[in-house]
Amino acid sequence: MVRDGLLRGVLAFAVAGVVVSVGALGTASAATAAPVTGQVYVVHGIAGVDLDVYVDNRNVCETAMTKMIVGPLRLSAGTHTVSMRQGSKVIAQSSFTVAAGSSTDLVAHRFSDATRAPTFTAFANDLSPVAPGKARLLIAHTAAAPPADVVVNQTPLVRDVANGESSTSVVPSGSYQVEIVPTATTGPAILGPKTLTIHAGTLTNVFAIGDAVAGTMDAVVQQLPIATVGAGTPLKVNTGDGGQAAALFASSDAGRAAAPSGVPVGLVAVLMLGAALGLRIWQRRTPAHLTPRKRMARNGIERNRLAPPRR
Repeated sequence: MVRDGLLRGVLAFAVAGVVVSVGALGTASAATAAPVTGQVYVVHGIAGVDLDVYVDNRNVCETAMTKMIVGPLRLSAGTHTVSMRQGSKVIAQSSFTVAAGSSTDLVAHRFSDATRAPTFTAFANDLSPVAPGKARLLIAHTAAAPPADVVVNQTPLVRDVANGESSTSVVPSGSYQVEIVPTATTGPAILGPKTLTIHAGTLTNVFAIGDAVAGTMDAVVQQLPIATVGAGTPLKVNTGDGGQAAALFASSDAGRAAAPSGVPVGLVAVLMLGAALGLRIWQRRTPAHLTPRKRMARNGIERNRLAPPRR
């Protein structure tokens, strides 16, 4: 019974060590992976003026020129303030909220009515994966111009986009002719056509800026990397009839089975070594199995020790 209890104790110690270690590592990994900040880009879309960029009353970029993108700025989750200033004069200011793990563009731009003070509009960057060979395209209307249609390769992509609005699509990578034309008119384009090259595995943001009346229309283009998911076109197919590659699969499987996901191999080895040493100590402390002859001899010795002396 002592031996069984000791064995159960050693095994329980080893199993508990692995469980506790895995749990601790999982908790630490989750705590490390959980983001508490977000990324913010400030886009200068006010044509014709150089401005300073402030976030929470801190100057993050002096003398930013039109079309400049400031960032990425890593900000804590919560509410913040952004402003564009010319000296001590505030040209545009707005409050915005940062979510943990988010990515946001804050575009400083004019309203459709250019006489109004500029403003900021926040555009969330959708960084979710796309299929191989694809990209995500966002086109935003942030210009002093009336509602417009976005035309890509002479085909309307989206109609009646007003100031501060945007349209997002997933498109194949390649080069496109993009232009913005007034909605429901046959007049000339107020922007473009411009050649836009879109790379696979990117988020491409296009912000139309400027003043249509003043003839300062332009575009700010930003590209951010995103992941791709799904199977692409295979480049080769491994074949054979003799199992020559079996060793490769076996070694790969053995490597994957060496330790649970997220648990260092060294830690598992230490725990297994501890269990083995405990078992070895238990074996040394447990009496060896006695044959009947050995039992009789031992019992005889014990009887001799206990029996009274012969006369």
